[in-house]
Amino acid sequence: MIPVMSADPADKKRSLPQVAAVDRVLAAVRSLPSFRGLTQDDQHRIAALATLRDYQRGDHLWNEGDPAEALTLIVKGRVKIVRQAEGGDVILEIFGEGEPVGAIAVYNYIPYPASAVCLEPVTLLVLPRRDYFELLDRNPEFARAIIRELTKLVMALTRKVEDFRGQRVETRIAQLFLTLAERMGKETKQGLEIPIQLSRQEIADLVGTTVESAIRVLSRWGHEKIVITGEGRFLIPSRERLAERAQSGTS
Repeated sequence: MIPVMSADPADKKRSLPQVAAVDRVLAAVRSLPSFRGLTQDDQHRIAALATLRDYQRGDHLWNEGDPAEALTLIVKGRVKIVRQAEGGDVILEIFGEGEPVGAIAVYNYIPYPASAVCLEPVTLLVLPRRDYFELLDRNPEFARAIIRELTKLVMALTRKVEDFRGQRVETRIAQLFLTLAERMGKETKQGLEIPIQLSRQEIADLVGTTVESAIRVLSRWGHEKIVITGEGRFLIPSRERLAERAQSGTS
């Protein structure tokens, strides 16, 4: 009779982190809107091909000019897209949980046209470009989800250019916070909470003004209870009052 050899406990311990890593990737895939319409088998295939990467606030995901070699979707956190200009950095857009970031460059086989910087701790799901295109070819639901996100991005950038043309600083800042409230606002007893940390410089970069102007407007708004700055968040007690500033703000 051949004795049955028991498994080495050390082997079991070594396999646990691998199993946990696979489960974490699969949970991330299932949490992303772009993948929810796929079958469980396809979700498992994506999880086998993708990886998760964790970053801290201030980390660069990539720099302007780097090759775009993978589709990246934000599982947790927020990322700003920054382009260098003569007058200083310009923040083109902010991406949040569930959104693909850098997808236009990946789709068009071009280098990243701007840098991506973490606004807070970020977890990314990374899928190699070859696998990304195979998914687009095989899964109409996934293709439609990506197209929806890219269309939203183009529309947002177009609207930003149109909205900012000739407008006063206070109007631009009000429109910025209304947009952030629409995308990530949460209703609370105190008002509408925007759970994001932005410095005065980042706000100035987002609306194309000086940091001094941003400080002046937000300080006044804090006293007037229009936008209240908190720890890692902004609070809008009345969306209607903020909307009035977006229509008739003065610098």
